[in-house]
Amino acid sequence: MSIQRGCLLGQLSVTPLFVSDFTACWLVNMAAYEASVAITYPSDGFAISSYISALAMLMDKEEDVHQLRAKHLIHSFFSDHELLVFFKSLARHMRLGHRYFVITEKIHNFKRERPLRITMHRFVYNNFRVIVAVLSIVSVLVGIFRTLMSLKQHQP
Repeated sequence: MSIQRGCLLGQLSVTPLFVSDFTACWLVNMAAYEASVAITYPSDGFAISSYISALAMLMDKEEDVHQLRAKHLIHSFFSDHELLVFFKSLARHMRLGHRYFVITEKIHNFKRERPLRITMHRFVYNNFRVIVAVLSIVSVLVGIFRTLMSLKQHQP
């Protein structure tokens, strides 16, 4: 996981994941293995736990899962609801590793350094349809007014 900074926007880079019954079991077993090894060998690896927690952080509702699928970050035969429940329930029991805190700190720093750009992007993203409709109406009205003005100028 990493954050790539662009001149205008940033991009969170996450490795794509295919989730099936088989890989879901693997994820749970790998996270359990990380936790059991940490008792014997105290290290702060927890790469799988951090990855699962970061993906769960990106999901709050089924629409978020749908967007992750559209961006090809998650591939699965599970429904959006099933994936949401799987990651949220699994992330509750994960130990947050050093990598999770590093990526959340990078996200926080990015948000703190670019508040105006983030606010503008959020506004455009949330109101895109309204903005396009208003611009379409304004362009039609400008065309009508130009036509009326050119007709008025040509009258004797």
